[in-house]
This record gives sequence, structure tokens and C-alpha cells, in this order.
Amino acid sequence: MKRLLIPLLLTPLFSFPQSVGTLIGMVSGDDEKLEFASVVLLRTDIGTNTDKQGYFELKQVPVGKYQLRISFIGYEFFQDEVEVKLGEITEVKVTLIELTSHLKEIVITGSLKEVTKLQSVTPVDVYTTKYFQRNPVNNIWDALRNVNGIFPDIDNGVTNTTDIQINGLEGNYSMILIDGVPAMNGLAGIYALNAIPMSMVEKIEILKGSASALYGSEAIAGVINIKTKSPTNTPKLHVNASLDSYLDANADITTSFRIHRATSMVSVSGQTSQYRWDLNKDNFMDIPLTNRISVFNKWQFDRKDSGLTYIYGRFLYEDRFGGQKDIPGRIAGNPDYYSEWIKTNQWQVGFHYQLPVKDQMVLRVDYSEHYQKAIYGISRFNGRQRTGFSQLTWNKKIDRVNDLLMGALYRLNYYTDNTGVSIDSGSIPKRYNHIGGVFIEDEMSFGKYHKLVAGVRFEYSQNAGPVFTPRINYKWNSKDEKHVVRIGVGTGYRVANLLNEGFGAMNGSRQIKVAEPLKPEYTISGNANYTRVQELKGGVLDLDASVFLTYFTNFIEPDYNEDPKFIVYSNNKRGAMSTGFSANAGFTFNYPLKIGIGFTYAYVFEIEEDESGKRERQVPEHSPPFTANFFFSYLFPAPQLSLDWTGTLISPMLLATVLDDFRPTKSPWYTIQNVQLTKKFRKGMEIYVGIKNLFNFIQKDPILRPFDPFNRNVQTDNPLNYRFDTTYGFTTMEGIKAFVGFRYTLL
Repeated sequence: MKRLLIPLLLTPLFSFPQSVGTLIGMVSGDDEKLEFASVVLLRTDIGTNTDKQGYFELKQVPVGKYQLRISFIGYEFFQDEVEVKLGEITEVKVTLIELTSHLKEIVITGSLKEVTKLQSVTPVDVYTTKYFQRNPVNNIWDALRNVNGIFPDIDNGVTNTTDIQINGLEGNYSMILIDGVPAMNGLAGIYALNAIPMSMVEKIEILKGSASALYGSEAIAGVINIKTKSPTNTPKLHVNASLDSYLDANADITTSFRIHRATSMVSVSGQTSQYRWDLNKDNFMDIPLTNRISVFNKWQFDRKDSGLTYIYGRFLYEDRFGGQKDIPGRIAGNPDYYSEWIKTNQWQVGFHYQLPVKDQMVLRVDYSEHYQKAIYGISRFNGRQRTGFSQLTWNKKIDRVNDLLMGALYRLNYYTDNTGVSIDSGSIPKRYNHIGGVFIEDEMSFGKYHKLVAGVRFEYSQNAGPVFTPRINYKWNSKDEKHVVRIGVGTGYRVANLLNEGFGAMNGSRQIKVAEPLKPEYTISGNANYTRVQELKGGVLDLDASVFLTYFTNFIEPDYNEDPKFIVYSNNKRGAMSTGFSANAGFTFNYPLKIGIGFTYAYVFEIEEDESGKRERQVPEHSPPFTANFFFSYLFPAPQLSLDWTGTLISPMLLATVLDDFRPTKSPWYTIQNVQLTKKFRKGMEIYVGIKNLFNFIQKDPILRPFDPFNRNVQTDNPLNYRFDTTYGFTTMEGIKAFVGFRYTLL
């Protein structure tokens, strides 16, 4: 019996080594192997450090699933689940992200050539899709709500048409590009901003301040360049779908595939909102009924000379309906019910071709067409816009000091509608507008720490004639590249376009009136920027501060107060100015916590004369002087659960009131805050839930006299002669709402 018992007791001892496995791996940074990186299996005593080659090995690890954590000073930690199997070797390869890696981000917007953010002589802000996932958004307009210095404005209180302000200047002073091509101007600038899905976006580059020396008209306040995804870096499949408590449903599907020497990505996005919400009880829908679909396709081709070549196509269809809540069905143009029904068709095709020559020469060709069919009350609107664009750039390295960038471009804008807006006695830009131009700039490097850029652009258009827009920029960085100072001065110009001038130009409550022929606006701009990256014991501190000034020698601002029936446009040769400062601070801790805060103060005014001839400053409507934003992100490593808290704070702004208006002339202080929880699972699955507009801010009385939209009873019990008006709105009417969604990624 004893002889049998002893072998039985010893059996577990001899079988134990057979219940273990081995875990090996390689740890690297962006361009080097990391020695002495800490490798730990959480909730165990098993751990080691990497060797000179970044290699580690953990032997005799009991079989099972573990949370593997790898950390190294100056890098974001890595944590993921690994499974050690019986008698097998499990191998992992990990690339840690440097905490200061945002300085190495490749940007194009500041110079039309690929340079890192640190090398760029002009300050360029870069936002990747990961930044916007802290508060799930489905389009560009929503995404830019949480960017410092950007204020997405509501232009129309019925159909929620929008624009995007930079540093206090209206959206018509900003140029919006898609892959470096101007595609969001005129009609598209009003009705397509909230129809660009995030599923096609890789990152967004924002250049604040005058950029006309490179980009021409419309680039006075800044440039927003939407960089689409590269087919070679797009996952095989990515799905994102969400639903909120207002029954607004969104779905995005992105895929990539390869055929011979070409790689393609296809992005399809859809959105629908069909319930009639009336939160403020004015019998007008707060959220327009919407059906929207967007398709984007991009092909990238392999070349023996490694030159970049791609072609692309984009299509957008949107059906947007707003108005009185009790309308039976979708009735438009009916004198018994007020509604606004907008149908949009937009498509765009183009290519990017790097010529097979020694120097970097790039040809871009693009054509887009936008067709708008709408009914505002009983007024019918049909507009068509076509834009052709071609540009050739040549980057020539002369010597160690001088690096030349030269280019030539041609742009054709065509616009027509059935309202007479485009042919008003010469007051409005001509139906066809041919624009041709050339530009050149020299980037001079003086040692490792000083750079100077001097450039000029000559442009001729039918609407503005010949225009010179020079600029000069200077950059200094410290030896350790942790301190950067940038200073720039430049000129700009813009030709007024009444389709997206001010806010609410296209709506059913007012008509456009042009008091005199509108002249081009000319500006002189200056800005100074300081950036600092400081590695501290607990993490990395990132600071960014800027001051800016833009002076207009001629300023065109719509007047809403002269007559409640009209929006009146005229020249103001006494000038206008936008000046202010902004700051951002972010801290990335060594443990899984990131926080950030930013604010912008912008003082915008135009100079007017009162009846006695005395000059005074007048602040335009819908331009908040102070805006701020913040984010707080924490990852609970073991359950792979992340918490994101984001928000904005907006100061009071003047609103478009009428004479003796009972509503406040200024908006209140308000904040929009959002909370989100995201759970990551294995094999690329994520589920996210949260609440938007946590404090339930809803604007009061966005529509004046909503009970009499056709102004039939203005003489009845209306001593102040109020008229129906939709231009008072300044933010979304959506109150607090919950949302749920999921993402799936197949690499």
C-alpha cells in the first residue's frame, strides 16, 4: 500500500513542468529597440526587463490568460491580454508610442510639402480620429466642436445649416480642403460640412491665421485640411454603428482590398433621423428629419520609383426636412404649413500624381459639382455649383540653406440659381469666375535652430482682378527641440459670396438685399506661437500658446437690424479687426491618464459711424469672444475599460435680434459636456455607451413668432411688429441624450 501511495503523491510534482509555457517578445520605439523596458504579467510575480536588442523571455509561465504590461520612460505604456498555452512558445511584438510623438506627425497644410510638425515653420494643429473617439461623432462639423479656437455655428434654426468659425471669424473666412483641394465653398460650404463622415478621415490639420500666400481667397481666418485615409493603411474591414435616444442612427463601413499593383479603400456612411422632436414646445421640429448617404472610394498605385499616385471619387446625397411639427407627411411649398425641404447631390472626382522626376513635382486635378434643390416656406430654390481645380507644385532643394517651393494653379467656379442672387447688377460675383495664379516661397535654414520662409502669391480673378499676397514666417527651436517659437506676418483677400455670407443667408424668413456693389476684402495678419514639451517625472507636459491679429481694410458684414425683412450687405471701408490669444495644455501621465484644456479669446469688431459721425466699434453677431474645451481620459487596464469626459464652455455672444425684441440680445454662458465608457474586447471589437449634453442645455426661443410663419397676422395683437424669423439660433436644439454603439476592426 505504501509503495502505491508514494508514486501517487509524487505525480503532481513530476507533471507540474508540463503545465507551463513560454512568453517571448520584442519591444521597440518608433525607430529603435528599447533596452531595460519593464515587462510584467499583472497580478503575478512574473516579470523581467528587455536586453540591448529589446528582447525578453519569460519561462515556466503557468498556462492561462494574463494582462501583459510593458512600460518605458518617455513612452506610453502598452497593455493587452496574452494567452500562454501548454508547452508552447507565445511571441509578441510591441511598438511603444513616444509621448512626444505628436511633434513627429507629418503635416502638409503649412507648406504644401510633407514635413513633421516640429519642422513646420507655421503652427499646424493635428487631430487624429483617435482624438475624436473620446466623444463619438459621425461628421466633421460635430468633430470640430471639441477643438480649441473652433466654434461650429448654427446658421438656420429650422434646418440646422452650419458653418465653422476660426478665431472668432465667420466660416466664410476659412478655407476647407479635402486632401489639399478646395471642395467646401459656396453652396457646399453651407450644406455639406455636417455630411462629411469621419469614416473616410485619417486626420484633420488646422492652420490658423492668414494663409493666402499659399491658398488664395477664403483662407483669411485659416485652413482646415481633411486628410482622407490611405488605402494601404486602412484595415480590411472597419464597422462603426451607433444609436442615440433621439432615434438618430448612424452606420459606417470601411474596407480595403488589393488588386495586382493597386490598393483600394471604400467607405460607405449612412445616417437617418425620422422622429419629430419638439423639446421647447414651439410647434417646430428641433431636429430636422434627415436621410443621408456618403460614398468615398480611393485607389493608390504602386510605382517602381516610389512616387505617390492615387485617384478618388466621392458622392453625397442628403434629404433634410424641417418645419412645423404638425405637418402631415412631408409637405413643402404649402401656404398652410411652413417647412424647409433641402435635397443635396454632390460628387467629386480627382487624382494626385507625383511626376517621375528627380525633384518633387506633384500635379493635382479635381472636379466637383453640387446641386441644391430646396423649398423655404413657399419660395423655391434651385442652385448648381461646379468647381474645377488644377495645381502643379515643384519643390526644389537649392543648397543647404535654400529650399524652394513653386507652383501654378487654375480654378474655375461656376454658380447659377433661380433667385437672381448670381446676377444682381454686378453686385454679386459673376456666374463664371476664372482664377489663375502662381506662387513661390523660399524656406531658408540657418543652422539647426533658425528657419525663415519668404513667399508671395500672384492671383488674378474676374471678381477681384490682380492680387498680391506676400507672407514671411520665422521659426526658432531649442537644441533639445523642446521649445519652439514661430512668428508670421502675411496678407490675404477674399471675394464675398452671398451664399455663405454671415449666417442665415439662405432661409425662408428674410431676403437678401445688396446696398452697393461689394468689393473684395483685403487683410493684414500676424501671429506668434510658442510650443513647449517638457518631460517630467510623472509624464509629459505639452504647452501651446498663440497671439493673433487680422486687420481688414474693407469688411463685409450682413446687417440684420436695418429691416426685419432683409439681410442687408454693404462695404465697410472703415475696416474691422480680429485679435486675441489662445492656449492649450495637455498632460500625458506615465500611467493610463490623459488630460487637456484649451481656451481662446477673440475680440472681433468693425468700425461704424453713428448719426453724428462719431466712430465706434461694433461687434458682429454670433461670434463668442471666449471659448474653452477640455478632455479627461482614463483607461482601466485589466478590464480594458476607458472613461472619457469631454466638454466645451462658450461665453455670451451677440445674437440677431429685431427692434424691441423680447429675447436677450446675448446668449448665456453655456457648456456642453459628454461622458463615455468604452469596453475593448479581443479580436477588434469595442462597445461604447454614454451621455451627450450632460447638463441638458437647450436654447430658448430660437424662432420668433413660430405660430405665424407666413406673417399673415402681423397687424393683429402685435404692437411691436414682430415678424417670423429663424436667424436667432446659435446652437443645436438637442438636449441631453444617451447613445450606444460598437466598433469592429479587422486588420
